Amino acid sequence: MKLKIASSVLLLACLAAWNARAAGEAKPVVELTATSTNLVVTEETTVKVRLWLPPLKDELANIPPLMTQRPPHMVVPFWEPAWKSASLSSVDPKITPPVAGEARSRDTPVFTLNEYVTDGIASMMRSSFGRRDPFASFFDDDDFGFGRSLGPRRATFPFESRRVERNGVNGWEFTASSIPYRAIAPGKTRLGGVSVKVPIITGVRSSRDRFGRAAYVPTIQETALRTADLTIEVVEPPSAGRPVAYCGAISSNLVAISSLNASVCTAGDPLVLTLDVSGATDLSAVHAPSFSDELNQGGVFRLDEASLRTETLAASRRFTWHVRALKAGTVEFPSLPISYYDPSGRAYRTCRTASIPVQVKAGVQAALGMMEDDGNDEETFPLPDGIDLDARGAAREPLLPHLAVALLLFILPPLVFLVSRIAPPLWRHISASRAASRRASAYKVCRRALASRDEAKRMKAIRDFFETRYGVNGAAITAVDARRLMSGDYSPEEVAAVADALAAADRTNFSVRKTVVALIAVCAASCSLFAGSPEFTYRRASSLATRAADEAGFRAAAQAYVACAQDGASNPTLFSNLGSCLLMGGNARGALAAFACAERRGGETATTCRGVRAAVARLKNDPRADPPLARAMFAPHVRLPLDMRLLLAAVFWAIAWLAALLPRGFGARRTLMWLFATAFLVCATSCAISFAGEHLAAEVIYAGR
Repeated sequence: MKLKIASSVLLLACLAAWNARAAGEAKPVVELTATSTNLVVTEETTVKVRLWLPPLKDELANIPPLMTQRPPHMVVPFWEPAWKSASLSSVDPKITPPVAGEARSRDTPVFTLNEYVTDGIASMMRSSFGRRDPFASFFDDDDFGFGRSLGPRRATFPFESRRVERNGVNGWEFTASSIPYRAIAPGKTRLGGVSVKVPIITGVRSSRDRFGRAAYVPTIQETALRTADLTIEVVEPPSAGRPVAYCGAISSNLVAISSLNASVCTAGDPLVLTLDVSGATDLSAVHAPSFSDELNQGGVFRLDEASLRTETLAASRRFTWHVRALKAGTVEFPSLPISYYDPSGRAYRTCRTASIPVQVKAGVQAALGMMEDDGNDEETFPLPDGIDLDARGAAREPLLPHLAVALLLFILPPLVFLVSRIAPPLWRHISASRAASRRASAYKVCRRALASRDEAKRMKAIRDFFETRYGVNGAAITAVDARRLMSGDYSPEEVAAVADALAAADRTNFSVRKTVVALIAVCAASCSLFAGSPEFTYRRASSLATRAADEAGFRAAAQAYVACAQDGASNPTLFSNLGSCLLMGGNARGALAAFACAERRGGETATTCRGVRAAVARLKNDPRADPPLARAMFAPHVRLPLDMRLLLAAVFWAIAWLAALLPRGFGARRTLMWLFATAFLVCATSCAISFAGEHLAAEVIYAGR
């Protein structure tokens, strides 16, 4: 038993002696490390310089063996702002040193880097009263410590410090980190040549300060260290085994979410497909894979690849397409595959979006047939909407508003204005005439007028006679009324003369009225722009359009729609279908004219917008071509139909004349007149342009010019 105890004591003594020897032989160590040395493009890594120092002895073991007034100096070439690499991108480390703790605290050990300097005129105010480090206020430059406080001094950067055990010695490890480096291109980069000059505290001696008081004076030993080189290799994701659905993303956990803007639609309606991709290390490198094959296999949906729009959000990449449902019923928008490269497993991964249930109703629009791919790369151009099968496409809708309403709005305001201005003097004149005729003999004037050949003069005299003599409305007197009123006052010959003149005037007025009515009827008939019945029904033309699969088929359908329009059918639906068929048949100019005719009758719609955009893209031979700038600058001209603009012109015309009736002292009278007169001119100009456009469109569509 005693032998075992003695052997145990001897073993413990040997271990203590070995530890003491190891502590005495512990030396500073500097290392260059990185979070990852094998990167894939767009990955990031952080380079760190680790400095390990042995602890001080005895009661000073908990004090870092560094002085804030004499920090270690590091020479790191790749932390210079001008340093460049073909495969890594760096950022100046003095901008944001990514370390924990209080970066500028005097208790935090610091280091100096390369040739960074700062103005240190305020460093003389540094003090460490009450700090844990007893050497924080020690200066070894001169007796008063002003040597390094005047003028520029080296810029300091904070260490991240902790206690780390190495070879049985619990020493101090100081870590200086750079901001992350991003891999930008394949290649190898060698990081090396890092040297560190460390003033290490090796001991403490007692001394007296300038005032004769006892003080601790550290013993400093300058130590120079150098790291080994560090090689960082950057590679591209391998091309072998790369999936077709690869989106260019490099991520450890990619998330893809798809959605449609509506869950209930009608067959042929355009839907908006949105795909959000998040979790990639570099969102700018993410691109949209092709899903045409995935959707065309089922034959239920058709994706327009040319409608792709890309948007980079804060944490995701968003892609949008236009999708059309081709068949009616309760269907399911398929799950879409998205492939990405996982650097942790060095392999490609594939995630799929969730499928989306969609209820497609049997609608009045049929999608255009797919054109055969003849190598012209035509699928990259935008396509118009489908064919509208609504039976109202064969209806007759006049281009102009009702004739009576237009005439009333244009003629009544100036007529009211003229009457309001002429009525007072005219009334005074009539009153004077009446007074004069009362003073004269009423029948004497009438008898003289009856002898005249001027019928108007005779009738006026007769009316004046009855108004003066009998106080009745002379304009409403007939021959029978004249005989009844004059029978007791005048002779039969005198009564007969007046009655015969009235009877002759009634016959003339009736003929004039019949002529005016006939002229109005002729004008109304001439204003009816469409009077015939269509030679080919709208249903037959739509049937040709839905069965068309090549340019010849679409041209035949377009001819059927043109025949319908020539025979009387005129409405926005007909011309929209005509524009789609002309565009698919290769006549982009005629399609643009047809869509313009549809807008003149029904205003701008989503269908006409897409049709105009597709026609302009064909005319300019550019899939990304924008519509004419005039459509955006003069939006009301295309958004409002012609009849509405014409009625607006009539309303502005009427309001301008009514504003002229305001009293002359009214302050805003002139402003209102000019305002509504200008609005009338703008609307009238727009209508005139539309009339001219209708004539030119007829030449393009019907004459084929």
